[in-house]
Amino acid sequence: MKAVQWTVFIDMLGFKKLNTAVTSDESAQELLELMVTNRDLLVEYEKAMVQGYQDKSGFNPYEWYDVKSACISDSIVVTFKPKEVAGETNAQRVLMHSANTLMLLSIRLGLLMNKCLLEKQITFRGGISTEYCDINDSFAVGAGLSAASEAEGKAKSARLALADDVLRNEELMKMVRWLFKTMYGDSEFLVQEKDVTYVNTLDLMLAAADPKSPSVARSLGSFAGIGTAVRARKQCEEYLTAQKKLVIESIQEFWAAYRINYSDKKLRHVYRGVLKKYFWLRKYHNSTAGKRGYLNFLI
Repeated sequence: MKAVQWTVFIDMLGFKKLNTAVTSDESAQELLELMVTNRDLLVEYEKAMVQGYQDKSGFNPYEWYDVKSACISDSIVVTFKPKEVAGETNAQRVLMHSANTLMLLSIRLGLLMNKCLLEKQITFRGGISTEYCDINDSFAVGAGLSAASEAEGKAKSARLALADDVLRNEELMKMVRWLFKTMYGDSEFLVQEKDVTYVNTLDLMLAAADPKSPSVARSLGSFAGIGTAVRARKQCEEYLTAQKKLVIESIQEFWAAYRINYSDKKLRHVYRGVLKKYFWLRKYHNSTAGKRGYLNFLI
């Protein structure tokens, strides 16, 4: 049997501003370095995970998937392409592995988001599909890429929206919700807001450092588990600090531009649209951080 394929298409919010500032070889090299290190982060992470899973028992995603990624200008594509697993006939177990893989994909994106936010004050918007996709070097093809790209367009704000093909798979959606609750508690991993259902990547990041999360609580019985939780907490605090700074400075910048250009109807509409996205991010940031007890990081 094969597990479900997951493909995500990411667009960096704020890249246009960085790109517009490139006017010399030096500034070009600096921005290119960001993209190269983004690619290397994904590649090196996979190498480390392959080795780590070899030393563990239980579900090994690399026995079930080929993990591929590509960085194309300001876009990032990652796909977990399923392998045929001989001898596996338990459909529910396969479904659970598929649900777990969505969280593994989200963890990778969380690491990348953390890096980009800390280094360049940019965040992500994206879409996720379960349709077919394949990647070779910097080329990505398949219906899954198209569906994920379409979902990214519907996301509007800084979130990872699920494509229609994912939403139609009710059994998979149910399994994802059940697995997240089992591992991390009552907060929702899949959030529906009007006509968009998105992955709560921030809550997943915070949940992985929350002692109240069932999976974290179980790991605290060992020194290694305590160390992992402490490092995760530090990373969460760094991320929340950087995101808070991004939201405050962006709202200040675009509110000033909105007021200065208020007499220009077209520009007023543009800046109002941008402000709405940062107002949404502020609300999401505060709601998620507040539920997990990070009250000092509220905006």
